[in-house]
Amino acid sequence: MILKELNLISFGKFENKIFNLEEGLNIFYGENESGKTTIHNFIYGMFYGFLRPYVTRRYYTKEHEKYRPWNGNGYVGILKLIKDGKEYRIERDFDKGEVKIYDELTGKDITALIDRGEKIKVHLPGLYFFDFNSIVYKNTISIKQLGNRIESNLSKEVKDRLLNISTSLDDEISVKEAISYLDKELNSIGTEKAYTKPYGKALMQLEKLKEKRKLALEKQKEYNNTVAEINIIREKIESEEREIKSLESRLLKAQLLKEKRIYEEVLKLKEEIQDLDEELERLEPYSLLDFKDYTIGLKLENDIENLDGEIKSLKSKIQALESKLEKDIQNDDEEIIKGIKVDEFIKDVNYYEEIEEEKSNLILNSQKHRLEFLTTEFKDLERRTKDLKIRGYMFLLLALTSLALILVNPLIAFLAFPFLGFYMAIRGRTNQATKELEELRMGIKTIKNEERKRQERLDEIEKEQNKIIIKYACSSKLDLNRLYEEIRLIQINQSQRIEDRKNLKLELKDAKALLEEKKVEREYKWKNLKEILYKNNFTALEEFKEGFDKNKKYEGLLLDRRAKAETIEKILGDTSLEELERRLSPYDESSFENVNNLDISKIEDDIKLREEILLKLRNTLARLEERVDNLNDDIKKLIEIEEKINRVEEEIDYYRNRIRSIEIAKSTIEGISREIHNQFAPEINRQVGKMMNFISNGKYELVKIRDDLNISIENPNTGEIIPIDSLSGGTIDQLYFALRFSIISSMKGKKLPLILDDCFIQYDEGRLTNILSFLGDMSKEKQIILFTCHQREKQILDRLGIKYNLISLG
Repeated sequence: MILKELNLISFGKFENKIFNLEEGLNIFYGENESGKTTIHNFIYGMFYGFLRPYVTRRYYTKEHEKYRPWNGNGYVGILKLIKDGKEYRIERDFDKGEVKIYDELTGKDITALIDRGEKIKVHLPGLYFFDFNSIVYKNTISIKQLGNRIESNLSKEVKDRLLNISTSLDDEISVKEAISYLDKELNSIGTEKAYTKPYGKALMQLEKLKEKRKLALEKQKEYNNTVAEINIIREKIESEEREIKSLESRLLKAQLLKEKRIYEEVLKLKEEIQDLDEELERLEPYSLLDFKDYTIGLKLENDIENLDGEIKSLKSKIQALESKLEKDIQNDDEEIIKGIKVDEFIKDVNYYEEIEEEKSNLILNSQKHRLEFLTTEFKDLERRTKDLKIRGYMFLLLALTSLALILVNPLIAFLAFPFLGFYMAIRGRTNQATKELEELRMGIKTIKNEERKRQERLDEIEKEQNKIIIKYACSSKLDLNRLYEEIRLIQINQSQRIEDRKNLKLELKDAKALLEEKKVEREYKWKNLKEILYKNNFTALEEFKEGFDKNKKYEGLLLDRRAKAETIEKILGDTSLEELERRLSPYDESSFENVNNLDISKIEDDIKLREEILLKLRNTLARLEERVDNLNDDIKKLIEIEEKINRVEEEIDYYRNRIRSIEIAKSTIEGISREIHNQFAPEINRQVGKMMNFISNGKYELVKIRDDLNISIENPNTGEIIPIDSLSGGTIDQLYFALRFSIISSMKGKKLPLILDDCFIQYDEGRLTNILSFLGDMSKEKQIILFTCHQREKQILDRLGIKYNLISLG
């Protein structure tokens, strides 16, 4: 038989992929995951459809789902082969489970002529073309590596598989294990006398169940009497529950009325608190008034009132003195001393003194130093404002630069936010500084204007004084005073009236000086009072007093509010106003009619008494129900006992049938196994030895398989018997390959293809050369398909000059 063409229309990773095979040796080469195993399983699937063997229904192996196409299209393939000189075409739809076989030359559909599985009624081309099922296929013409097992396990697997093949023709099926399993099954079932085993237990259980059924019937009568008593108790319980429910309804109304009153009281307090909050909000501006400022303001106001009285008194005194002095002067004739009119001179001297005093006051009240201080402060603030502006512009520039660099790196944009923050902060400080700078500028301007006016007045006074000094031919104020003293001395010798006049003038002068002092003091205190009023946002002390009265009222209202809030908390306790509102919302005023006179304590006592009665009734009911439950369990057990009796009888029948079936199976398996072993064991031994001799270059020639199927190899050089356990993994792998190949040769004389999937991974260079040379010879008789992921097979075949068809899976 020759496999000619593999057409993977839609299978696994392949889509519309065709592989052409030739007679002789064909090599599929590809790296891991390139699809070698997929192609290998495609061949198997085309012949056997991934159906599980030995089943009565259609079950698929896991490969059926594994190789479902990745692209989601159909699940279809075609395989062409030549058998006995005739070409065939197999078409399979794996999704629908359909297969068609055609005569490639005539195109005739010969599917109906193909062997069908007797149990599952599915066309299996493998049965027709190979004449064996999928199990034999996998253990004959399809050979895989033993697998990645450690060497200590390889020898055991070869022995196990040899035993299986020699007795069942399947290295996966162990007759020995099957017989052992059936013996264990018989032992596990037991006999009629073995009461510890299931069969004996079932017989003994049946007798016990019949005894239990008799006792259960006696319990049924007691059950009926107890149920009648339970019905009477339940009626009493229902009566008590109705009465308790009525009492609880009345109690609920009484409690709700209490909660309603609490709710209304809290609402009233809430409204009062709301009114207080409105008043507190109105008075809040007065909450921060300073009592110390108010006290100082009162004292200043009192001092100012006292000073006003003193000033008024001094003005009256001065007016009286001036009037008296004027009358005294009018009574005198005009007097001239040293050619000077005395009255005019005295008047000029007095005027000189007045403007001198004014001059002194002007000099004393000079704000030159304050102006210098403010000017220095202005320059310093101006410098700091300029620095702030520069820093602000700098941060603004940095922020704009960061935003501009977004195109370079978007993360730089986050730097703009702190720079903008710094800019806004500095801008605020700059605006504040600018405002302060403007206030200083206005203050300096005001002081400069005052200083200019003061200097102008000083210049005027200087001119007036010089004019008086020149008028009386004096060189200085000292000369003027000396002249004044001379004239005064001359006047001393005059009458007492002149002396009195002088005293009047002195008294008048003192009064005027004192008046000025009081005015200055009053101005100072008035200035302080205005500052206190301005600080507290008042224009008059009376307003301050009214504000402070409101402050006291605010404090009192605040205490009142706290007291009401604490009262609400105390009244509500663990509940809330919303919870009370939720409870009361389903009820209207009519719900509370005829509730005022209900005694909550009495109702609670009545409920407690009836609950005690109800508890006793329920305890009695529970006791009776428990008894009924127990009896009910016994009655249910009667049904269960009947069911168990039926089940146990069925179980006994099952064990009897099972024992008969196992004994028949043992007899059948042992007979078939003996026939297979007698037919194939001698030929297998000869073939295995022959192939091992060739593969190992004569190192291992004689393979001995004893009756107990223990395997050993004789070393031809030493005659030493080597157990399989002592062989290397590569040698054991070769032994397995030789065993499988020998079985093929023993079973069929037909030239079936041989499919090898990575069978030689554990072979060294020499052994691989030998086996490839062997396969080269075999390829002249049958088609060989070799799957490999290594280049060395190709290299050795090229070196040996063996012809092959290379198919690369790129």
